[in-house]
Amino acid sequence: MSSARALTPGGLAVLLLGFLPVNFTFGAVNLLVPAIAADMDTGPSGGLLVLSAYTTTFAAGLVISGRLGDRYGRRRLFTVGLACFGALAALTALAQGLVDLVVLRAALGLAAGLFTPQVLSTIQATAPDDLRARGIILFTASSAVATIAGQVVAGAVVVSAPEHLGWRAVQLVTAVIALAALLGLRAVPESRSDAPLVLDVPGAALLGGGLVALVVPLTIGPTAGWPAWALGLLAVAAGTLVVFQVTQLRAERRGLLPVVPPSVLRVPVVRIGLIMTMLFFVTYGAFLFEISEYSQTVWGADGWGAAVLLLGFGGTFVVTALVLPRILRRVGPRIMVYAATGQALVLLGIALVVWLDGGRSAPLMLQPLLVALGAVQAMMFGPALQTVLSRTPTWAAGVAGGLLTTLQQLGLGLGVALLGGLFHTVAGAAGGHGGGTAAADAGGFGSGLALGFVTALTVQAGCAVVFALLAHRVTRHGVAR
Repeated sequence: MSSARALTPGGLAVLLLGFLPVNFTFGAVNLLVPAIAADMDTGPSGGLLVLSAYTTTFAAGLVISGRLGDRYGRRRLFTVGLACFGALAALTALAQGLVDLVVLRAALGLAAGLFTPQVLSTIQATAPDDLRARGIILFTASSAVATIAGQVVAGAVVVSAPEHLGWRAVQLVTAVIALAALLGLRAVPESRSDAPLVLDVPGAALLGGGLVALVVPLTIGPTAGWPAWALGLLAVAAGTLVVFQVTQLRAERRGLLPVVPPSVLRVPVVRIGLIMTMLFFVTYGAFLFEISEYSQTVWGADGWGAAVLLLGFGGTFVVTALVLPRILRRVGPRIMVYAATGQALVLLGIALVVWLDGGRSAPLMLQPLLVALGAVQAMMFGPALQTVLSRTPTWAAGVAGGLLTTLQQLGLGLGVALLGGLFHTVAGAAGGHGGGTAAADAGGFGSGLALGFVTALTVQAGCAVVFALLAHRVTRHGVAR
C-alpha cells in the first residue's frame, strides 16, 4: 500500500458516521413500507420493490467499488459516493410516483455501494493495530445500530408528522447524516493501492444487470400473478448470469483477476461461507420486514410502536456483537452451530405465539423471544465472517471479503423479495379463511397475514438449520483450502 498518514480515533468516527446512513435507510424504509405504499397508491409488491431496489443495486455496486478505491483513492471514492448518497436521499423525499421512487432508491443503492467498501479498506490500510481491531468490531456493531436506529427514528417521525410527509421527512434525516459525515472528512487519511487490480467493468456490468433482472421479477411476480414480463426478465437474468460466468472463466484463463474469480469459488471454505452469509441475511432482512408490517397491519401498532417492538432485539444484537471476542475465546467457532440451532427454535417459538395469539397480547409475549433472537443472530454472523476469512488462503482473502459483503446486501434484498413475497402470497390466498390465528378483530385478512407470517418464519427456521449444518462442517470436520 502507498504511504498514508495514520487513521486517528476522530477519523474512525467520521468513517463510521458516514457508514451509518447505509443501514439506517434500510431499517427506516423497512418500517415505512406500509406508509409509502399508501402514499404511492400501490400494493404490497410496490412496497417490496422500493425496499429491494436499494439492496440489489447496492450489492451490484459493491463488486467493483473496492477496486475503484484502490486505484483512485479511497477517501476520494468515499467523498464522491457519500455526497451522491446525501443528494439522492434528499431527492427521494420529493418523489411523486412509484417509478420515481424506485429509480431514486436504485441510484441510492449504487451510491452506497460506491463508498461502503472504502470504510473497511481505509481502516485496514491506515489504522494502527489497536485501532484497527477496535474499528472492525465497531464497524460490525454499527450495522445493527444503524438498522435499529433507522426504525426508531422513522417511527418517531411518522407519528409526529402527517402520513404523506412522515416517510419523506425520514429521507431528509438520512441526507443530513450523510452531510454531517462529509463535514468531517478532513480527519480521514487518503490511501490507495500501489498495485491496483484490473477493474473488469464488463464483468461488473453483467453481474449487476443480472442481479437486477433477477430480483425485480422475484419481488413483483408472486403478488402480481407472474405476468409475462416477469417471466421474461427471469429468462434474461438467467442468460446474463450464464454469460457472466463464461466471461469470468475466460478472463481468469488469460491471467486476469475478474470480479468473481472462479478459482476463489472453488475453495470450499469460501463457497460454504458465501452460502452461510446468504442464508443469514435472507432471513434477517425478511424477518425485519415481516414483523414491521405485521405489527402495523394486524396488531394496530403505529410506526413508533413497531420500532419499539424491536428495541430489545436490536439492543441485544449490539451488546452481543461487542462482547463477541470474549465469547469466542471461551466457546470457539462452534458457537455458530449452537446459535443457528437456537435461532431455528426461537423463530418457531415466535411462529407459535403468532399462531395462537387471539387478543393482541403477542407483542408483549414476544419480547423474551426477540431478545434471544438478537443474541443468537450476533453469535451467528460475526463468527461466520471471522472463521471463513481466517481459513481462507491469503491469496483469496481480499476477494472473499468483497464477496461476503456483496452477498450480505443481496441477501437482504432477496429476503424481502422471496420471503416477503411468500408472506403476502400466503396471506392473500388465505385472506378470507379463519384458523384461530392472530388479531381476532382483524377479520379474515388478519388471519391470512398470520398464516403468511407463520409460513415465512417456518422457512426461515429451515434456513437456520441449514446454516447450522454448514457451520458444523466448517468448525468440526474442516474443509480443504
